[in-house]
Amino acid sequence: MGRRADVKLKIGGASITEAMAAGGRLRWHMDANDGAVAPLLQRAIAQVHAGRPDAARALCEQALAAAPAGAGHPAIHQMLAVLCMQAADAPAARRHIQASLATRPDHLPSLKIAGDAARATGDWRDARRCYEQVLAQEPGRPDVALALADALLALHDAAACERVLADLVGRAPSLHDAWFRLSLVRQDLGDFDGAIDALHRVLALTPHHAEAEVNLGIVLQETGRIDDAMQAYGRAYRLREDTFGRIAHALSTPRVGRLWLDLDTLRAALRAAAA
Repeated sequence: MGRRADVKLKIGGASITEAMAAGGRLRWHMDANDGAVAPLLQRAIAQVHAGRPDAARALCEQALAAAPAGAGHPAIHQMLAVLCMQAADAPAARRHIQASLATRPDHLPSLKIAGDAARATGDWRDARRCYEQVLAQEPGRPDVALALADALLALHDAAACERVLADLVGRAPSLHDAWFRLSLVRQDLGDFDGAIDALHRVLALTPHHAEAEVNLGIVLQETGRIDDAMQAYGRAYRLREDTFGRIAHALSTPRVGRLWLDLDTLRAALRAAAA
């Protein structure tokens, strides 16, 4: 076997965070005897560092053309997939990451990229498959769990989404974004007590979260606790006056709301409730 060379690449601002190892660096493994391939990749990396991703992509394409037939070169395809995603060319990213996975189907960074590329093209089922494969090996990984939750919602599987988010906050209880998403899913499922608990967790972590206060008011209102709802609405209005429209709309719900003919009177009531 030829001597193996490690080529490192730093990609700034990539949305596909799984492509980065510790410190935001990718490590590529390739055979140093691949002739023109290694120098081309090294030049591509230099172009990335210089802020010229299009040039880096062109050099990677040259590296593929120069590679021995049938070699596969999953690292080159992975690098191209990253660059294509940064260029908002998700279809090309999918082609490259699928080629990369063809020779290493269980490679977790590539599976995360594949999930992100599938998501970007609207293929939520494949995104779900990729994210679930990653989580099977790295349970509770926040970025992948949240991405899977998005895929499950897009597939109208709210119950599975709730399970994923509940597992995530059980493993990482300080993730306020996960708690907030969990509250929305539980509200959609009609689990109002669970939604209220999740929103209280959000507000314990981020006390000035106006949207969480509005949502708390809505859920409390749904359970018939209109006075508690008004207090939550009042806190939201005190934090951000632009929440007034949502609050007024929520309060107009015929079954559980209150009708305010004078909006100035409602504003005064919200100020009083927040006092």
